[in-house]
Amino acid sequence: MTEEGAAFNAEQVAHARPAVERWLSWSGLVPLPAFLCLHLGRELCLAFAGDVSEVLRPAPSAFTLATSWLLVWLPLLVHGALGLYLLLVGQRLAPLPGRDVTRSSRLVSRIGALLALLFVLFHARTYTLSVWLAEADGRDAGFRLLAELSSTHWGVPLTSGAYLVGLLATVAHAALGIHGGLARAGLLTTAVGRQRSARACAAFGVLLFGIGAMAVIRVASGVLLR
Repeated sequence: MTEEGAAFNAEQVAHARPAVERWLSWSGLVPLPAFLCLHLGRELCLAFAGDVSEVLRPAPSAFTLATSWLLVWLPLLVHGALGLYLLLVGQRLAPLPGRDVTRSSRLVSRIGALLALLFVLFHARTYTLSVWLAEADGRDAGFRLLAELSSTHWGVPLTSGAYLVGLLATVAHAALGIHGGLARAGLLTTAVGRQRSARACAAFGVLLFGIGAMAVIRVASGVLLR
């Protein structure tokens, strides 16, 4: 098949996809990777604070709450609900153009999605929902996270280890999802384009995990408590 024919076929597949697949892709394609960059970057800055008092966070403003709902939680709810729906009904996503996305990559993305969902639900319940339910003060989130990550069970930092696993699953699903979403949307019509996208998404995932892991390890070490 010629390059033009492959491009036309990819666009046909993209336009023929069910609406639920398109919503699944776009609800996770733009806002969530941007949120991961901003959130993990902020946590890394707080992890390298010069004094533990700097971990105190300002109370969220109305603008912050509105943007977090519109740009993070609403897309995340849509993305998670649609993903669970497709999983429960056994519906497979449209095939990707080309053969550069292996079965193992798709399996990693699915496993990562389930682990990421559990991680996000736990994180949201512990920090976001507890504030909305008036069970905790949002300004103390940094101190609670510091206490949680620096804790040990039988001398083993199980909580911080679980955070690293959850973080790895989240960024792996995000990176693979971005590449797959762009391909299914018909935006990667050539083999060269798909290869560049795969490399860029892999580098993006490694960078995000590196930033998040540095923050987790720094906080877990208890250096801010000294």
